Amino acid sequence: MQNIIPQKITQFKERVEKSAFISLNSFKLKLLENDKEGQLDIDYSYDNLYNEFGYLLEESFKEIINIYKFVFYGRLEVDSFYSEIEINLEKISSGLSLINYDDGLWFEGQSEEEKALWKTFRSFDIRPEIGDGKMAVFSIQDEVSPPNEPAIYYIDRAKAFKTNLTFVQYYETVLDMMGIADWQLLFTDVSWNDPQIEDYYPELKAAIEALAKAFPDKDYKKYFDLLEARWV
Repeated sequence: MQNIIPQKITQFKERVEKSAFISLNSFKLKLLENDKEGQLDIDYSYDNLYNEFGYLLEESFKEIINIYKFVFYGRLEVDSFYSEIEINLEKISSGLSLINYDDGLWFEGQSEEEKALWKTFRSFDIRPEIGDGKMAVFSIQDEVSPPNEPAIYYIDRAKAFKTNLTFVQYYETVLDMMGIADWQLLFTDVSWNDPQIEDYYPELKAAIEALAKAFPDKDYKKYFDLLEARWV
């Protein structure tokens, strides 16, 4: 079986290293906890994972379900645009197995309904270097079982936005978006007309424009289209 996702991560690293617009602070890929960083020729035993979790809806999911760590941290500078960018994807499979585990993301001051939802969240993409309180989580709930995948949410401090992304789509898209802040909002039903949300638009638009200039060989039109579609 071809390791499509790890190959895309390797291509991502090569693209970043060749770019004149990105300063690379760190890059790490560990497919399993005890493997050497960057090793790509691991032969997984998928049957046990499928029997235990039952969430392997896409063939590519077999290649990300047990990736132990993928870390990227750098700086993007294009013309007058500057931003720190970060991807810190953690092992998914351990979160899938902890049905009754409280990850502690909920907080006092939330409604009981909000607390109940946030207690189901398991973080898998965080930004510890930047430390801006933004992360991606998935929600483990008793009623969610195969053939349904856990829903992925994007958290910006006290706000949680439900996305329409699958795990595989998340891994593929985060490589295009290079870890810019708030890209996950493109895959939600948010409206830029909402006064609580509108401040995200100009910064996200500027970041996508910078990526399009930095990587003209990649097609960012679909992301611009998703951005503008949020004016609802």
